Formats: sequence, structure tokens, C-alpha cells
Amino acid sequence: MNSHQTIQMQPSLTTTEIITILCGCEQTLRFVQASPNYKEIEASERFSTSNDLRLGDAVQALMEIHEAILDIEFYSQV
Repeated sequence: MNSHQTIQMQPSLTTTEIITILCGCEQTLRFVQASPNYKEIEASERFSTSNDLRLGDAVQALMEIHEAILDIEFYSQV
């Protein structure tokens, strides 16, 4: 693969598109998190991650990233 092909493969997203994708991911994760089956899985004593993370942590991270982007957008307009 040459450098020209590599450049074409890199996505070019607007800030609005990035926010839309992040919000969609957040909503999808919330949907999974609300699922009775997922709640059962996460409640299992065998459920473990290397950093003791839960799906709620991923939702929180996406919310914080979204807010940081909005802050940048707001302050760049002032």
C-alpha cells in the first residue's frame, strides 16, 4: 500500500459527524446496559475486566469526550 492509498483510507469527519457517532455509541451502550441479560452478565461474580471496568464507565467516558468537544466548539466561537 502506498502513501496515497493510506491517505484515502483515513476517515475525514466533521465535528458534527464525530459528535453524532459518539452520541450513537453512547445510546447503544445505554441500551445494552439496560438489557436484563446484560445486567445478569455484569452481576455475575465471574464478570471481570483487567481494570474492574463496567459498561457504565464506557458511557461516562463517551459523555466526557462529547462534553470536551462541545467546550472546544464553544470557546472557538467566542
